Amino acid sequence: MSTRDKMSLADAALELRDEQLRARVVHYKADLETSPELDAVTAQVVAELKALQHAHRVDAPGAPAPPVDRAQLEIELISSLKGLLGRLFRPGELSGVIERKVAEASKRFARLFFESELCERIRGTAGEHKTMRFPAQALYHVLSRNEAYVTRQLEAFEYASPDVLEDAKTRMDQITKELRNEFLSSTTPELNALVRHLTEVLVALFTVELPPTVGELAWEVVKEGRLADAEAGSRKAGRARLGPTIGMDAFGRFRATFERKFLQRLVAYVEDAMLERVRGKESEFRSETLRFVADPQIFSDVCELVCEAVYDYLHNDGFLDLPPDWRAKAG
Repeated sequence: MSTRDKMSLADAALELRDEQLRARVVHYKADLETSPELDAVTAQVVAELKALQHAHRVDAPGAPAPPVDRAQLEIELISSLKGLLGRLFRPGELSGVIERKVAEASKRFARLFFESELCERIRGTAGEHKTMRFPAQALYHVLSRNEAYVTRQLEAFEYASPDVLEDAKTRMDQITKELRNEFLSSTTPELNALVRHLTEVLVALFTVELPPTVGELAWEVVKEGRLADAEAGSRKAGRARLGPTIGMDAFGRFRATFERKFLQRLVAYVEDAMLERVRGKESEFRSETLRFVADPQIFSDVCELVCEAVYDYLHNDGFLDLPPDWRAKAG
């Protein structure tokens, strides 16, 4: 793929990620309930935190906040983020948390593959139909496409009892499921090979490709996310912190910038590496499978799993303050 194609694919994956976050907000807010007791406890905790912050102020009570050197603060943020990312993405060694996310990404990839296989049209196209390569595949699509029609035809007969009709419908469902399973089992060898390739490529990304560039990634995220501005504002307001951190008010900017930069690196490396493997001389992958490898949903899923693990890691280390509902917060 050309550089422009890769950037377009990264943008498409990021758009899917944004849609996912917006959908979470709707779901989260719809079920969100509060109580006076919980609000009172929250207010008490906030008050105690403010008191602790005031106690850790280095200046005298009532004195103006010390001047903030924004450039130095930016350097500190970049250095801290680089160091933390370097511990998470280590050369030649896959950290435990990333190893778990790679395994989970492989499971999502398999599920997405089967969902794609069950569609008559190729994902990401304007209605381009797949070539039928297995008898069970063609029969499954015929029955699925005409399920409503066949049901109406069954219901048009006269039956000795309602149970006969219900049994006929049940058998038709069973036949459809059997054809589906037979068809999917025919694609399983291809899926197993794809999962193996994806796992190997992701491991190489996180242990070979990404570690030397964590400094550059940290620089881009802090600079383009203007994270030093938010931290400088907090310090001017007298909200002292123990070392450089990213506060809750800057989390939206941090997340948007980090995920955009992460996706650009993810797509640039993984897309080429996967296509090189599936297009090898001895490759027997179908053309539909080659198209599937470029599905932006694959990269959006990896982004979600890895980036949220990164946020948890940064939070546990004290570098990143997360809003209480950050998993459902779009920005």
